[in-house]
Amino acid sequence: MKTKKLLAKDFITIGLYTILIFIVQTIVNMIMTPFTAVAMPYISGTSLFVTSLVYMLMAIRVGKGGTLFFMAIVQGLIYTLMGAPLMLPFFAIAGLLGELTLIKGNGSQYRNVSRQGLAFGLYGAIYGTGGVMNIYVFGKESLDTMQFSPETIDRMVSYAYSPIWLSIGIAFSFMMAMIGCHLSKKLLNKHFIKSGYIQYH
Repeated sequence: MKTKKLLAKDFITIGLYTILIFIVQTIVNMIMTPFTAVAMPYISGTSLFVTSLVYMLMAIRVGKGGTLFFMAIVQGLIYTLMGAPLMLPFFAIAGLLGELTLIKGNGSQYRNVSRQGLAFGLYGAIYGTGGVMNIYVFGKESLDTMQFSPETIDRMVSYAYSPIWLSIGIAFSFMMAMIGCHLSKKLLNKHFIKSGYIQYH
């Protein structure tokens, strides 16, 4: 009988996939950095869309409760080691919100594309506000070390305190995370289901 609890091998799998997700997100963020002045509300959503395949592969491969939450904790720890400890509780809340949508069910929901897509979408909605959280807590000065032009910094602060743009960013992150997860299904079918690497419901 298979256990529903995360085992050591599951934690290793989640850890490795989370590092891969972080690397891909970093690459996407670096590519979009020159366009931050006009693209800030869309950077997180784009990053989530690109990494949704990796998330779905990890989530369905493990197929157990706590996968999203532990992924969020690992990401938070990475940011903490990089000098941003505020991100740990922030990611924990995002991961917990996503996990709450997966509680109801007999266990098959953890290998259900639609349920995992919703969970990752809600996680993404919180993740999408990460760029403004440091501005709220530490102020405009938190951007001084990022080597942005004064005009770009002013635009970023303007976005952060604009309810309309903040809402757009959150909605965009939610939608792109969900869309990415659903589009990933074709790639999962083609490359991983047939090989037996994963199975879903």
